[in-house]
Amino acid sequence: MQFQGFGRWVGNAEVFDSFGRFLGNGSDYRHVQLMGDGRIRINVSFIGPFKHSGHYFIEQRDRYRLYEGPANIGYAEVLSENLVDANAYWPALGLSQRFFLMIVGDQLQLSLAQMSRGEHLMYVVVGQNDRVPENIPDPQPTLVSGTHYDLSEDPTCGRGEILLHRSGVWRGILTALDQAGQSLGEFEYSQALELRSPQILCMQIAGGAFNDYPHSACFVTNQWQAWATEESAIVGSYSLSGGRALSGQFYYREAHLRCWQREVTTLDGKQKAIIQHWYRGGQRIGSQFGVLEFEQTDELSTQ
Repeated sequence: MQFQGFGRWVGNAEVFDSFGRFLGNGSDYRHVQLMGDGRIRINVSFIGPFKHSGHYFIEQRDRYRLYEGPANIGYAEVLSENLVDANAYWPALGLSQRFFLMIVGDQLQLSLAQMSRGEHLMYVVVGQNDRVPENIPDPQPTLVSGTHYDLSEDPTCGRGEILLHRSGVWRGILTALDQAGQSLGEFEYSQALELRSPQILCMQIAGGAFNDYPHSACFVTNQWQAWATEESAIVGSYSLSGGRALSGQFYYREAHLRCWQREVTTLDGKQKAIIQHWYRGGQRIGSQFGVLEFEQTDELSTQ
């Protein structure tokens, strides 16, 4: 399985600290090339709250990739031709990285990088990059105007709303894999959300390969994090970055399964990439992922 990410990718990233506070934007440039020896070379340049420029090589295997340095060292699962999920180390920065990147519609990349030193999360980088043909100049990035001074205490990062907490329904098709990476098929999936107050978010989740019956949960939120109430069928918590990315752990009480879930919306909030790894205890039993579309509604519904 070959990941389809060749060419020039240019975009703007939003960088947050471990509490979700906005630190600034970053200019992100990547050039992905297939070399004569079959390896991939990636030239990368990132200028923002932290900065780095360099290159690294990737050796491709059927279902994984080896990041061989010098700029990036580690291992990535190729979950589909449009999705990689990596654990890597950036020596020049002294940072370990948990990272996923999904190509949406062939011309757009959404990514979430959680960068740590030891067990201390230092940066969360929420990225959106466009594929740029070789014969045209770099596009003008989409930005939310503002300064770090003003936006660092704004959980919406200047947008005026938490994109992941809007009342409405996210719908789409998720691709599911078993613990060996073999396909389980495609499944309809929905998340219906109702923001009952600035502090209470309720949702109904239906579909997927690992929880094919509806589940309901209510979360208390301070706009930076959210955590489930005791009576919920799903318990757990998650952290937010700028209101458009989240990462968290959830426990499905009836199935006795744990889910590590990450989500990133597009800058316009119309789509989001979602990836879930499912565990029984410490053993991963499968994964599911895909792109969901948002429909604004006023009432909680799974229809």
